Amino acid sequence: MHPRYLVKATGEKLIGCLLAAGFASAICVLPALAQQSGLNGATPVSPAPTATEPAAPIPGSGSISNTGVLPSATSSGTTTSQTYQDVYVDGERHSWRPLEGDTQQAWEAYRNGDYQIAIPVFARLAKLGHPVAEWLMGNVYYAGQGVPQDYRQALIWFEKAASQGYLPAYAPTAQLYEQGKGTPIDFGKAYQWYNIAIAALPYSIERYGLMKQRDALATQMTTAQVEAAQKRSLAFQPRKVVPPDIERARQILGE
Repeated sequence: MHPRYLVKATGEKLIGCLLAAGFASAICVLPALAQQSGLNGATPVSPAPTATEPAAPIPGSGSISNTGVLPSATSSGTTTSQTYQDVYVDGERHSWRPLEGDTQQAWEAYRNGDYQIAIPVFARLAKLGHPVAEWLMGNVYYAGQGVPQDYRQALIWFEKAASQGYLPAYAPTAQLYEQGKGTPIDFGKAYQWYNIAIAALPYSIERYGLMKQRDALATQMTTAQVEAAQKRSLAFQPRKVVPPDIERARQILGE
């Protein structure tokens, strides 16, 4: 992967938003993530977590469909609101915004490493189907941020976000299947999600890097397995999750 997707953290909390080539939106690096480097063939999921710097997939904030709004950080450390696409059903617009009232405070708490305050807010939105929150919970469980490290839960949340078409969740989902973290190794599903990610990216170094990972994986698969994975990726359609109204959200959450 290209260094623009990967940031090396040396024990300090790090936030930055870097503009990726070909994208109109920024790719945001959340705090307290694992040590990462784009100079040695590293991937969005680091294969070697340590006790002091747990490995976590590199997050991003680009999307191709059905995402909401969560606070993001500028390079100066201040937070802004980043707008994503709303969900339309029969011409009617549905938005996640009314359900995001606590996300600014949660984001600040997350930046400061106060996971006990941040995680319940993310978890609440994730339970409602918010794709960005689902992806955040994937990072939380992969890195063990305020919760026990749990690769199975990380995969569940990453794949939920990926199934909605949330681009930053594609590569982490692929790599967890490739590496057998939280699941038995499944090269077919890994190939499928790599292929979906590649199709969503513009021609770029980043896309080429994912293509190399996918093609290396294909050398360990049969022709039939590759063809089946290609068919699944071509048939992929993002799953539409309609944001509930506030009353329905309370019912879902049991509040």
